Amino acid sequence: MAPPPPRPIVVRQVWQDNLEQEFSEIARALSHHHLAAFDSEFPGEVFPSTSRHYSDMSSAENYLHMKRNVDATKIIQLGLTLSDAKGDSCYVWEFNFKGFDKETDLHNSESIQLLEQQGIDLNKNREKGIESKKFVRLIFNSGLLSNSKIVWITFHGAYDFGYLIKILIGRELPSDLMEFIRLVLYFFGYRVYDIKHMIKSCKGLYGGLEKVANTLGVNRVAGKSHQAGSDSLLILHTIIKLKDVYFGGQLWMNFRLTLYSLEIQT
Repeated sequence: MAPPPPRPIVVRQVWQDNLEQEFSEIARALSHHHLAAFDSEFPGEVFPSTSRHYSDMSSAENYLHMKRNVDATKIIQLGLTLSDAKGDSCYVWEFNFKGFDKETDLHNSESIQLLEQQGIDLNKNREKGIESKKFVRLIFNSGLLSNSKIVWITFHGAYDFGYLIKILIGRELPSDLMEFIRLVLYFFGYRVYDIKHMIKSCKGLYGGLEKVANTLGVNRVAGKSHQAGSDSLLILHTIIKLKDVYFGGQLWMNFRLTLYSLEIQT
């Protein structure tokens, strides 16, 4: 008798009224799910670099460029996928934040138009979205942060870390890159992987998340691109495949201070 088909993965939508309930679910899931992939959606780059290309700028200069944009704008969504080591069991959350108003807040018009085309309802976010202070209190109590068991995974994650740390500390990002790195290490630890950086050593892999996933034969199984929950799930599935194809399945066995995500580029 053939085994039953796997249950479809559901992206759990989180708003102000179910935030506490969903963080309770996260706390329960952490007992057996130690891979945490995350992604953010935000109003785009409002201060583009006009003098030099990012590749010609130092890490410190790139960080200050990122900081300027993050400090001036507000997060819209945060996606979180928790998984077991093999990617066989996943839970996905999409946190929808209030605070951003496209009528009054700085934003990149093209970025906002894309998010709306992909189904993000900014009016609903403004009316029913999560207050950052309550999110911070609950995430600190959840066991997600400063947890040595958690492996964090991003794709080109400097801005993702920037927005989350801005929320966690309740103020603008520090002016010094090394202080920012210390905050990343404090909240997320040393087991941090950024796929965008890792693929530099993987022949044939390049481009954005969708391109890399397609090249590896990884399909999006829930939601749409540029929705934070769906993207966090695709990031998780992509690194599982990347681990098996390019790293002999041993990525989690070789924890080192790689700081993949801290190569600050946009």
